Amino acid sequence: MKFVVSYLITCGTSKVLEGHTKIASKYASLASYFEQYMEVDFLNTRPYPNWPKIRELYISDEHTLVSFLKKHIPCSCLDEKYKQVKSISKIGICFNPKCPLPGEITKRSTTKCCSRCRWAVNYCSEECQEAAWPEHKADCDFYVDCFNADLEARLESRSDLLLQP
Repeated sequence: MKFVVSYLITCGTSKVLEGHTKIASKYASLASYFEQYMEVDFLNTRPYPNWPKIRELYISDEHTLVSFLKKHIPCSCLDEKYKQVKSISKIGICFNPKCPLPGEITKRSTTKCCSRCRWAVNYCSEECQEAAWPEHKADCDFYVDCFNADLEARLESRSDLLLQP
């Protein structure tokens, strides 16, 4: 599975360097998916995939895309490209399906996260967050339960280590 992620990162990086960022974002989102799939199903280091972040990569701006790829490659081939795109505002997605913004897209720096599940979803405004609450509530409960179960498991494994001589 690591090979698949490496291959997708390599393809995405090549496409960015060729100027095909839309195609590169597809490779990057697939790489993120498989990376998170490994963390959930094989490594048990995360309770569930972060679907909103995968979706953000899929429709990402160049700054988000190049930052993601740059963190996943050992070479410096994207350093120059990063200097060119780092001034671009990163985009965020409002997870209210009835958001009035075109494509539910806003600046990531202005998004607001759900105060219960914290990082699972973002909204462009408090109004959108409140409007989406009836739909998000069930997912939110699931995210919080998974996070709490994951946290308890981690604490238990650490306490076992501390109790050993």
